Amino acid sequence: MNSVSLSNYHRLYAFSDYGSMKAALPYMRRVVLAKRLTEVESADVRGYVGRVPGQGYVNYLEPIGKTSTTRSADKSFITALQLLYKRNGYSARYVVIERM
Repeated sequence: MNSVSLSNYHRLYAFSDYGSMKAALPYMRRVVLAKRLTEVESADVRGYVGRVPGQGYVNYLEPIGKTSTTRSADKSFITALQLLYKRNGYSARYVVIERM
């Protein structure tokens, strides 16, 4: 089960179906968000994605630098999902954010 560290305290997991997400939930420390990807809104993820002071939100596809930030939390969350897609090989239908 691959994941992406969104910040120092939060980790994003992606699942292809409800059954695999439900099976993984008991093994996670503290789940702060578990939803179908189509139901996730901007306000849901804004507090969990990484922020670079004075530059914007973290672009998870590139190393941290001046050009690797995005202006919105939505785009930052999308880059985290794209990175998970590259690692997993399947698209996310359900997402879970865990507090570490």
